[in-house]
Parts: sequence; structure tokens; C-alpha cells
Amino acid sequence: MAEAMPYEGERHSNTVNLLGREITVEGGVYTVVFGGLAVLTVIEVLSAEFLNGAIHDIPDAAAALQAIKAVLLLGIAIVKSSLVIWYYMHLRSENRLIAIVILLPLLIAGLSVMFLLAIPPSGYGL
Repeated sequence: MAEAMPYEGERHSNTVNLLGREITVEGGVYTVVFGGLAVLTVIEVLSAEFLNGAIHDIPDAAAALQAIKAVLLLGIAIVKSSLVIWYYMHLRSENRLIAIVILLPLLIAGLSVMFLLAIPPSGYGL
């Protein structure tokens, strides 16, 4: 019986190409990504709790701390979702058109949010 030939992009799960370098990780790349997601989740929960305590302790700086908390948690969420999409959904080996199809709606949503943030909370009363 003939041995199955792997397709061009197939590699062992312990090997990943990162920034032009091929890196081999014992235990598998998926295990390392899972560990990274776990660490990021712990950082996310601890920073949210720490900033909540700081907001209650320093009411004068509540608005600034809320903004820092939002930016920090959104940044961590973007990194975590990128790891899931890139590795677990196997989109790193897909055509670049897929990335455009995913990123274009995200860009439009981001611009929409920025536009809505520019509107004052009281509205434009005439």
C-alpha cells in the first residue's frame, strides 16, 4: 500500500513558522497556545479585579481608570481571539483573501465605534 503524501502546507503539530523562523516545541504548538490563553485569562481577570478596586479606592480618577481598564481588557481579548482564529481555526494556512474578508468588517465596526464615541452623551441638542 502506498504511503499517503502530505500536502505542501502540512507539518508536524510540534513545528510552527513564526516571523520567518521555524520553531519546534515539545508537547505541541496547540498546548503552548492553550497555556498562553490560560495565562492571558488569568492576567485579564486579575487586572479587571485590581482596576475595579482602584476605581472604588480613588473615585477622583474613576473615569481615567475605566478607560485604562477598557483598553487593557479589549487588547487582551483581541490577542486571545487572534490566537484562537490563527491556530485552532487553522486560518494561518489559508489564502490571504480570507484574512481580508475577516478584517474588513472588523475595520468597519471599529470605525463605527469611533464615530459613536465622538458623539457627546447629551446628544446634539439644537
